[in-house]
Amino acid sequence: MEPNRRENTLEVLKILEALVQAIDRREEVFTAIESAETAEEASHVLETILNVEESPARAVLDMQARRWTQGERRKIVDHIEEIRSELESL
Repeated sequence: MEPNRRENTLEVLKILEALVQAIDRREEVFTAIESAETAEEASHVLETILNVEESPARAVLDMQARRWTQGERRKIVDHIEEIRSELESL
């Protein structure tokens, strides 16, 4: 895999993992977002509570409500498994 493609794939993996973590911790995530004064502050709080970088935190903040279902969570987990398999085969 090309270095740039590998880096992009790893970034996607980080984002997907953050989305799953946020779904699993939805109450804490929603409380943090609700308590923030601005979207920027909410993003920073999510970085802290989810222990992620800016990009995954923004993805969580931007996640549409329909993505918070268990069916969507399973799809994300399946995608994570595919990406990990792809990375391991290199």
